[in-house]
Formats: sequence, C-alpha cells, structure tokens
Amino acid sequence: MEIKVGEIIKAKREEKGLSLVEFAKRIGISSGYLSQIENGRKTNPRLDIVLRIIHELDIDIRMLLGIESGEENYLSRIPSLLMLTLARERNLKALSDKDVLRKFNAMIDSLCEARYILENQELYHLFLDDSANQIENILKRYMALQILLNK
Repeated sequence: MEIKVGEIIKAKREEKGLSLVEFAKRIGISSGYLSQIENGRKTNPRLDIVLRIIHELDIDIRMLLGIESGEENYLSRIPSLLMLTLARERNLKALSDKDVLRKFNAMIDSLCEARYILENQELYHLFLDDSANQIENILKRYMALQILLNK
C-alpha cells in the first residue's frame, strides 16, 4: 500500500483538530490549494509551503517523504488517525454489517473498560499487547480454516 504525502498531511491536521480553512490561513495559502495538496491533485508544492506545513504539524520530513533511514520502518510512526484513514475504505465494507458493527463496538468497549479495571498503566499496556497477540493468533487459525474449506 502506497501512502501519499497529502494523506499524511490531512491526517496530522485532523489529529491536531485543525479545519482545512483554519490550517490554510495559518500557513498562508488558500484552503483550495491545501485541499489539492491533501487530495493529491497538487503533487509538487513549493518548498517553502512544505516547510511551513511540516513545521506547523510537527511532521518529520524524512518520514513524510518516505526516505527515513535506519532500522525503524517509517510506517510504524504514522499516527493512528492516519492508519484509520487509510483503512477506512476496507473497514467501511466490513462495518456496514450491523451485526459486525455491534460485535466490534462491544470488543472496543471491553478494551477501553479494561483501562479502568487495570489501574496500573504498565499492566494495561501488557493487556493490550496480549490482546493484540491473541487476535493475531485467532486470525491465523481462521485463515488456516479458510484454506481447508477452500480445498
């Protein structure tokens, strides 16, 4: 999956709670021009505009351009809001089923409620890690079942 610069900018802007118009004024460009950057229609904005954007949104330019070096994958540093934005299209189809949406919300409620039950923050983080591992293992089992059913 290719992540576009405009998607990162939009997600970071929304993560900071800034409207398109408000942020465009803040960096000194029109909201239409900012919209074109975010939607990928304007792919080569002037350097001074890019620098104002990354300064205001506190974006690492190497991560934004996908040229970060080192062992850490730049995708691991993308804000969670962006990950949700990128997965939105795929997830909307799954969540359009009311029964699936109800079950998904119940799972999320349980994960959130556990934060108040497990008062120790480190313990809660371990709980979340364990939950993610369990989900991954369950998914692997069902993928294996699917392969068997398709034979």
